[in-house]
Formats: sequence, structure tokens, C-alpha cells
Amino acid sequence: MILFLSLLVTSVFAQWDPLGPTQPGLPQGCVGSFPNITLCLERNWHLGDLKDRCAPPLPHPISGQQVYIKDPTNFCINLPDPDSIFLQNNFYNVSKLPTIVQAEGFIRSFCMGNYLPPGSLRLPAGGIRSAHVVKNRDYIQIHGTLDCDRLNINCTMSAPGAYDDAGQYDNVGFQTCGKSPYSGVDASPGGNPGMFDYVEMAGNGIFCMRVCIAGTLNGGVCDILQDTAGCTKLMGVTFEKTGFTYLDNLTGFSSTATVSLPPLATKTSERSGQPATPAPGGAQGKSSASFVHASLFVASLCVLLLL
Repeated sequence: MILFLSLLVTSVFAQWDPLGPTQPGLPQGCVGSFPNITLCLERNWHLGDLKDRCAPPLPHPISGQQVYIKDPTNFCINLPDPDSIFLQNNFYNVSKLPTIVQAEGFIRSFCMGNYLPPGSLRLPAGGIRSAHVVKNRDYIQIHGTLDCDRLNINCTMSAPGAYDDAGQYDNVGFQTCGKSPYSGVDASPGGNPGMFDYVEMAGNGIFCMRVCIAGTLNGGVCDILQDTAGCTKLMGVTFEKTGFTYLDNLTGFSSTATVSLPPLATKTSERSGQPATPAPGGAQGKSSASFVHASLFVASLCVLLLL
């Protein structure tokens, strides 16, 4: 039984199986670039010179995982990838929808507006119910509300005040246990030239994202350690259910866009924004917080098997 449980835990977190399926664009037997939780724990969230056998070929960020922000009607955010083999097998094909945190490592960029980076998909009409963009020197940010049903996302909180269960997408590298290490900012002329890092949180009917200059992920303006605290803590914003606005703090220019929206599809949507207990401090805060949920999932499986 112990051996069986060990194999079960390993299979839950496996990103590579030489006899398993292969996600298009990845090496044989790979379904993602999800780091090995055992090694991350053993090495204190720093994998050193360990090579990712499932790393996609250059260039990085890869096609289909690039984000940008121009204004409230022209941007891309990352969401669960409907073409992910992992998400199909574990959610979509069994009539379930993934939460943001459950899809970490299996993402796809979805865009509003005319410009789509390579491999991106268009956001469904009405998927974004409101969006507010603020431009600063070192970063550009967006926050707003979602119609989770139209986006095929499970936005149910696991507990009152749990915000989005620490669901966060960012470009933290594989060597420091990032789960979407080959995602990033579209720095082309159509995207955000000069921006390199990004941090995005979503779920519970709300979303927020920043694209930032390089070197801002650990304690900077794209701080990855606020995943359990949420958008309000990271950006100091409040969430309005309507409106599409833009503010350039460098020039003082502001504008409001008119967007025609279909009726709200989501029957109920929590928008509490109340923070959960923050993750432990240090550079591993983001990784450890997210892996807690994965560990709880495995623990639940083990309990069921032992009954």
C-alpha cells in the first residue's frame, strides 16, 4: 500500500512520462513544465543547474503564453488552456472546470482587441465584465471582473475569504520552481516593449495583472509573494462591476471606453476580495503557497484509499 501511494503521488505531479501523451510543442512524453514537488521541497525551492527535460524549444516566452496590456479593450491575460492534455483528462473530459490554481502550469493567453500574439486565443464576448488600466513608468496594470461561466473557469472559493486559493500566473523560472516558466510578456511593438516580468491573479469573479520591467518579481512591483493576499494587497485597487477606463500616470491622460456586453452568464459570483492568511516569507513564498493546495489534494486521495 505504501508503495502504491508513493506511485500515486508521483503520478499526480508528473510532467513527463516516456510512454504517456505529449502536449504539442513539447518534447516526447511531456504534458507541461510543472516542477517536481519532491525536488522543490528537498532543495528549498531552488533547483540549481537542474535542466527541465520538458522545456519547450526557443524562443521564450513561448507562443500561446504571452500577455500584454495596452488599454482596457486591448490586452491579453493567461487563463486555463482548453487544449491542455492534462486539463482535458482531469477536468474538461469529466465535466469539470478547473480553478485558476488548478491550472497553474497549463495556461493559454486570451486576448481582447485586434492584436493577438502568436498562439493566443480571443476572449469570449462578455468574458471580461469590467477592466481598468493604469500606466506607470516601471509597470502597467489592469484589474477588473470576470464572467467565469463564459470563460469556462471554476471561480468557487474553497472556503469563505479564501480569495482565489492562491491562484497566480507569472514568469518565475524553472530553477526556482516556477510553474509557467516559459510564459511572459509580449515585448513586440504590438505588445509592451521594455516590459519583461508579469504577475497575474484571477478567480472569485475578479482578475488583476501587472506587466513590469525586469527584476521586479521578488518584492518589486510585480511581487510574486502576494498570491494568497490577492489583487487588493498587490495593487491597492477596489473592484467595480462595470466600466472600462484608462489612466496614464506619466502624462495625466485618461479615457473611458464603451463596451457592449451580453447578459451575465454566471449565476452566482463571489467577489469578496478578503485576503487569506499570507504564505510564509522568503523567495519560496509563492511556490510553497501554491504547492500546499497540491499537497492537500494528494493527502485527500491517500485518505480515501486508506478507508
